[in-house]
Amino acid sequence: MATNPITLELPDCRPETEFTRAEARRLFPSERIRRVLLVAPPDAPAEAFNYATAKRGRYWNFPPYGLGVMATLLRDVGITVRIVNLNHEALKACQASASPDVFHFDDAWKCQLRQAVDEMEPDIVGVTCMFTMTHPSAVRVCQELARLRPDLTIAFGGVHVTNCFMSRETCLPVLEDLAGVKLFFLFEADLAFMNFVNWVNDDTTAPELSQLLVNLPGRRYLFRTISRPGEKELNVIPAHDLMGTAHVSRHGVIGSFFCFLSQGTRSGTVNANRGCRGLCTYCSVRNFNGPGVRHRSAESVVDELELLRDRHGVRHVMWLDDDLLHDTRRCLELFAAMIERKLGMTWDCSNGVVASSCTEEIVSQAAASGCVGLNIGIESGNPIVLKKIRKPGGIKTFMMAAKVLRRHPEINTRGFLMIGFPDETYGMIQDTFRLAQDMGLDWYNITILQPLPNTPIFADMMQSGLIDDLDVWNIRYNSGPYGKRRTQMQDRRVDTRDLSPFAPERSGDVPSRQELDSVWFHLNFHLNFERLFAVTHPEKLRQQYLYVKNICDLVAPDDPFPNYFLGWLQYRRTGRVDAAVADKVEQLLCDVPAWQPKFDRFSLSVQDLRRATFPVPVALSPTRSAST
Repeated sequence: MATNPITLELPDCRPETEFTRAEARRLFPSERIRRVLLVAPPDAPAEAFNYATAKRGRYWNFPPYGLGVMATLLRDVGITVRIVNLNHEALKACQASASPDVFHFDDAWKCQLRQAVDEMEPDIVGVTCMFTMTHPSAVRVCQELARLRPDLTIAFGGVHVTNCFMSRETCLPVLEDLAGVKLFFLFEADLAFMNFVNWVNDDTTAPELSQLLVNLPGRRYLFRTISRPGEKELNVIPAHDLMGTAHVSRHGVIGSFFCFLSQGTRSGTVNANRGCRGLCTYCSVRNFNGPGVRHRSAESVVDELELLRDRHGVRHVMWLDDDLLHDTRRCLELFAAMIERKLGMTWDCSNGVVASSCTEEIVSQAAASGCVGLNIGIESGNPIVLKKIRKPGGIKTFMMAAKVLRRHPEINTRGFLMIGFPDETYGMIQDTFRLAQDMGLDWYNITILQPLPNTPIFADMMQSGLIDDLDVWNIRYNSGPYGKRRTQMQDRRVDTRDLSPFAPERSGDVPSRQELDSVWFHLNFHLNFERLFAVTHPEKLRQQYLYVKNICDLVAPDDPFPNYFLGWLQYRRTGRVDAAVADKVEQLLCDVPAWQPKFDRFSLSVQDLRRATFPVPVALSPTRSAST
């Protein structure tokens, strides 16, 4: 279905009608496209890569799902396709290496890329890039392709390039960085790319070209119509055999709930629908996928789940959906089909669900069909902020969802919180803090706003002078193994004198960027770690122990706070604290003196672990609190 045209204006653009099949064919040596190589770049460049983290198998390693869908469509019209997942290849090579001295990140992925190009001799290579943070890595992949085969036509697509192409300010730097790329496919490109291949191959039934920038020396052609896949196209099952789905979780992790799985459990990903009902101003999903939500049939989704289980040994999946629970009838139909077919699989929704859909009917069926964890999009507890960012749901909706989820302790429930919105005061952030306390979810993923291109909030903040287009290239992951929070938590900028940010006299003040780091520290401690003192439910103790241990291994192995509370959870579960945990906390405090004032600020001490006497606040005492 064709939707809104692209409005971008670029220099050297010619009318799209001047781009002929003859000119297109000159991009390919055989004047046809018979062999397509699809490439997923490493998630981050070499300078951001940590050998020890990769060696532990703790970097994200997702199957390239979008490329898999495209591969199936191309196969169906007789095209030979190969997928090379360079992120996976780099992680696999790291784990096979004996030491960091003999492992070279760039050499690892370049070797696999060269091998794929030499063996396949593709007519065209398609490179995808989802996150802005992956841009430097994707640029290097394209540069290496150009070095290997100077005449090879490279196509580039994904969320990142689409977002950047929505304005000249963010588009022109991308075109400069990717000067060797001749074709840019925007938005969901599964149909657009396949139609281009068919068009070049002289298929007279091929639709007109769409959502494509042809980037040639001295001239460009921009095809502005957007063709989004409908339900028929969405029911395509991706080529999991080409994606390496059976192997990715051996060398990395998928989603946010992997710590609850048995060791060796194979994980994969599935997408049941595209789009989101929300209009959140900080999110680009609606601008990328279009308005509303488009669904696959329940039968198609469950067929894919069975294929993953039977052919690839997958026993756990993460839903890629941005709004999995949209449409109650369809959702219940899907969960019922999963139960009826006795899949014996578990699943999680790391990307988050809309709180208003967390009804007893939905959540109980989710649990019965294998749900072990989900995130709820909350962001703020202040009604003014929620209205400004156009968040679906309000305080009452969030509280109702939390009430339902508390009845299902087998599901680990977490919430997304965000601070640092324009004009957001300390008092407004305190509202978020209080709501999170009242909801009582198991954990909160707290981030500081990073406005992304192709979002309303990015445009508003640029217009107000709060950011400029250069801020796009400073975006980093907020959390996880590539996240910036690890270093910021121990950074001296997090002033211990500012760890009680909610003084009444500051309620109307807007915190500075640096002050937000201290606010984040305060929220993270009190909403996540300190509340662990109150956990009594055996299942929740088990979940929290596994998750905090995961933080110690993955997110912040050099942070004494999670290691301290790992000791507390050991004590609550077994009545003792491993001496090794106390030793590690002591060593971390010694290694980075900046940690000790923060420990002192919250009345924590390594002696608590050695003596098994903890400073449990009276309000959070397990003997007094009914909280789980």
